[in-house]
Parts: sequence; structure tokens; C-alpha cells
Amino acid sequence: MHADIHQQTPKTMASVNVVTKPLLLSTAVVSVLISSQAKAIELDTQQITGQLFDQPVAEQAFAVDVLDRSDIDLLPVTNIADALEWVSGLDVRQRGSSGTQVDLGIRGASYEQTLILVDGVRMNDPQSGHHNFDLPIVLEDIERIEIVRGPGAGQYGPNGNAGVINLVTRKSVDGRSAKAQLEAGSKDYDRAMVSVGKTSGNWSHFLSAAQQTSDSYIKGADLDYTIQQGNYRMVHSNDTHTTVLGLGYIDKGFGAQGFYAGPDARANENTIQRHVYATHEQRVNDLLKLDAAINWRQHDDEFFYMAYAPSVHQTNAWQARLRAHLNNQLTLGYEYNKEDIDSTSVLNNKHEREYNSVFASASYDLDVVQLAGSVSYLDYDGGDSYFLPVAGITLPIGNQQIYANAGKSARLPTMNDLYLNQRANQGNPDVKAEETDSYEVGARLNLAGILTRAAVFKRETTNAIDYTRTAEEVAADSAFISRNIESIDTKGFDIEADATGILAQYGLQKASLTYTRLIQDFSTQYAQARYSQSQFEHQAILSLAYGITQNLSVSSQYKFENRYDQNGYRIWNLGLKQSLENWHWAVAANNVLNAEYIDSGYIDAPGTAYRFELGAEF
Repeated sequence: MHADIHQQTPKTMASVNVVTKPLLLSTAVVSVLISSQAKAIELDTQQITGQLFDQPVAEQAFAVDVLDRSDIDLLPVTNIADALEWVSGLDVRQRGSSGTQVDLGIRGASYEQTLILVDGVRMNDPQSGHHNFDLPIVLEDIERIEIVRGPGAGQYGPNGNAGVINLVTRKSVDGRSAKAQLEAGSKDYDRAMVSVGKTSGNWSHFLSAAQQTSDSYIKGADLDYTIQQGNYRMVHSNDTHTTVLGLGYIDKGFGAQGFYAGPDARANENTIQRHVYATHEQRVNDLLKLDAAINWRQHDDEFFYMAYAPSVHQTNAWQARLRAHLNNQLTLGYEYNKEDIDSTSVLNNKHEREYNSVFASASYDLDVVQLAGSVSYLDYDGGDSYFLPVAGITLPIGNQQIYANAGKSARLPTMNDLYLNQRANQGNPDVKAEETDSYEVGARLNLAGILTRAAVFKRETTNAIDYTRTAEEVAADSAFISRNIESIDTKGFDIEADATGILAQYGLQKASLTYTRLIQDFSTQYAQARYSQSQFEHQAILSLAYGITQNLSVSSQYKFENRYDQNGYRIWNLGLKQSLENWHWAVAANNVLNAEYIDSGYIDAPGTAYRFELGAEF
């Protein structure tokens, strides 16, 4: 289904005050501690494993964040969507609670312009981006999360116009491990998770399963849910190759009241995703490395709206990719994708399509500057082809770096954009792919031990896809129709200051402050457009974690957001966790300030909620 975001007239806020008691108190503590003498801290040198090249983050000419396992463990969250809520510039908009349904945009772009990967394989749903987070993998399986923003995302293939999220799973353990976790909380929330892993010689096996349920967080509303998921991975690795086989399954059944129509519109939905993928990397010699991937996903979606007949959809997606890497400087590759849909709510019931791409990327270190870039050719059987270049440059200045990049990317229409046939929403077979030109200039600095990153950026999208109505269609209360609007230009800046390194001696495990500002110019020939004017204008995030004792820590995440179509709101989450030899316990409070806002759709976001967690590791 395509959701309807509540549309209001955009307005300019006279002033934005993001300093409330939690932010003021937390910042004051950090400021006092920063006044101590700083020690030298190196810029981040974690590795990312993208589609085209591997380089240290600090050497890349693109905006990249990496959340490793230790970062994730500091957050009082138990699902992937809630973990991403606290990454600068990400717009994680949820219908319901605890990742029931998630739309994730980056730097003001639509959720359809974010590419989701698991171990580098494509997970975007061909029917609708509303299903991109029907991921058959539990948070406990994640080793790290890689986030690429801006032009650099164009190197990962179509639909990464604004950014890429790559979820990297665990590939080995020390011997064997087994984890079990139980949770309980507000509104009869409960979750049970088990995970086992074993490494013996060159072989590793991982198996995990989880079930999560909750009643409605609004009395009398249909917002309860049950989520069941399981995942198995086999890894074989030696000096010459690494092979990964993954199987995944997720079943979500949830009340969808207010998801797609007015707040009183009762609805239920059930989605199921089955996933099989395999990757193989062959290290031929010191200069040449080959890798291949195959990927199949099947997604079922049943939507029950009031007394009407249910809408039933099934999609299949296949992907095959082959790459050759030469001396870690040059990559050549080919990717093939095929997608189909069989649905009771699209024109002519069945459709299929193919798209292919060939690509090359290169990176060179010339001492005084570092260069990186790619070029790809995308052939889409909708009748169009696209030439998509990306280029970046990094200028190291001592322990500081200045970088600049630019790129072109494309977003293919979803099956709903093309063929949806419902009373309130109509697809359009003539809709064209979106094209985006992106530019960014930024710096990574070490200011007296405070790691600081700042960037200014601009994104120009032509043929942006939205659900629109003309003045005549508004007067007749006709359906919204998928169309290409003229353009959406977004410009802005983001800045991040991380003082964790210099404050570690005082027990701080995390101390960072980020701010993102977006300015959107929207040009359309239509009287109404549903999605394009609901992005945030301001976002500020303060993340703190403090080790009270060696095993006991407290965490605080505070976020302010102000959107173009609604007033600002403040979210404050708190967590307390103690880790002992083979077990841990934790308590968490979400939305402590009980902020009232609509995250997505027409239904209010959850208010204050509490959760208790008990886990054991063997």
C-alpha cells in the first residue's frame, strides 16, 4: 500500500528553540569536561564494504558513517529502525511502534530514494518503499551498519539518490556462542530472541529467531502487532576465498489504523518476506579479487480495509552481480535485476520488468590529494537508459581533511507508482524515473580532540514522483495520481561534534552533538502533492552514554525535529544497562517527554513507553 502523509500548507517557523532542559543540562556537563586538556585523537579509520570499493572512512571523499557493534549496544533499542533514529540526517518515520512499518529518508529525500542493503545485496521492495524495512534479520545479528549520504551513494546502483544503508552481519565468533533475551514493557509489549553461532576451522554457522508482540498504544485503535522472524547464515572462509549463504524469513501482522487513510479508518495488514542470497569472494592473487552475488526475495502483502475486499500482492525480485577488483584501485562490474508483481490492486494484475547496469570505479592516492569516482550505465526496460557518473576528491591537511564530491543518480518507479489501481490512489504507467544531481563539500577535523565533521550539500531532483491532484481533481475529490512533478531542490548543511575520545577518561562512553538544516524549493504544476513537503527543516541530536561503574552504564538520546508541515517536537530516550559475566539486564524509557506528533500517516506516534530486558550469553 502507499501511505498518505497528512498534508498541510508549508510554513516558515519564526524561531526554533532546540534548547530544553535535557539538552541544556547534558551540554553543560559536556562543556565542563571538554575544558580539560585534550589528547590527540586520530580520525576514524573503520572500513566500509560497499559495492564498488573498500577504503578507510577517513580517506573517502564521501560522507560515510559506521555504527559498529559497540555503538549499537550503547543504544536502548532492540530493532534496526530505532537504532537508525539516532543517526544525523536520517529521517526515520514510523507508522505504529517498534519498527512495525518504516519509511527512511536521508537529508530530506523521500524514502524511495534510500537504498537498503544486507551484506551488500539489494533489499528495496519493488512494490513500495513502505516495505523496505521488512528485513528478515534481528538487530542482534548485525555487526555494523554503514551509512553513505549524498553523491557517494550513487555508486551503489539505482534508488540510492540520497543515500545507502548497508547492514553487515556477523561472519565469525570465537568458538561458539548462544544468546537468549526476554523483554517486557508498556502496552503488553513482549519480545523473545534466541541466537546461536559456531565457528570451527573455516566454517561458521549462525541461527537466530525472534518474536515480538504488543497491544495498541492508543486505546480502542487497531495498532496491535505480532512480528516473527528467523535467519540462518553459513560462512566458509580461508586465505583464498569467502563464501556466504543466507536464508531469512519475517512475518508481520499489524493493525494499520490511520496508516493510509484518516485516523479513524480501521485497517489490518500482514506482510511476509522470504529471502535467500549467496555471495562469494575469490582472492586470485595480491592484485586481483573477484566477487559474485545472487539474491532472491519474495514479498507478500495482504491489506484489509474496513469492509472492502482485501488487496493482495506478491512480488519477486532477483539480483545477480559480478565484479573484478584490481589492486584495490579499479573495479569493473555488471549487475542484473528482475522484478515482478501479481496483485489484485494493480492494472492488469501482473507485471514484470528488468534492469541492467555495467559500472567501473577507481580510486587513487596521489599523496597531496586522493581521488575516487565511478561511472555506470543503467539500462531500464521501461524504455530509458541513464549514464551516471560520480566523482570525489579529498585534500589531507595534517590530521584534517577537506573533501568535495558530485554525482548523478536515478530512482526507478515502484510497481505501485506505475500500476496501482485503488479508489484513493492511482498509478501511472507513463511515469518516468527520477533523476538526481547531488553536490557536497565537507571537512573532517580534529579540534583539540573533538572529532568534527561538517558539510554543505545540494540535491536537485527532476521528474520527482509524487501522488498529485490538479485543481479540477481536488474539486471533484478524485483519486491522487502518480505523476512526475517538475523539480525538488534541497540544500542544507550538517555538522557533528564527537567528544567521546577526550571524555573517555571521565567515564563517558559516548558524547556527540549533531545538527542538520534543510531548505527545500518545491516546484510543481499540480494543486496538491502528498509526500514532497513533509520533510524536516531542522534536526538536532544529542547522544550521551556514561559508565557509572565498569559494568553499569546509563544512556541518553535527545532529538529535536521541526517539519515543514507540522510544529517541532522533542524526543528524549533513556536507558540503564548492567552487563555481568554471562548475562545482562536493562531498562529503557522512550519518549520520556511524551511528545505528541505524527511521524507518518495520519495516526499519532507512541507516547511514553517503558521496557525491561533480561539476557544471557553462553
